[in-house]
Amino acid sequence: MIDAAIELLAMPKPSWQDDAATRRELDRLRDDVHRYKVAAGYDAAQAIRVATAVNERAERIRRFLSGKRCGGDSHYFWGR
Repeated sequence: MIDAAIELLAMPKPSWQDDAATRRELDRLRDDVHRYKVAAGYDAAQAIRVATAVNERAERIRRFLSGKRCGGDSHYFWGR
């Protein structure tokens, strides 16, 4: 479950000039994975909630990196 997020974190970070938004999201993902690891040691219910957020963020990053925009303006760029 969290392994996919950890794989994303293993990829080289883009430079600030290349893609600052992706770099920020990867930093937030790193913080979320850390929160999951801490929560897993104390509270299983909290760990499940954090894991859900981690998976959603990782999926958004994966979709964005594969070229699928997820913002409200995506229909302008992809002919939707």
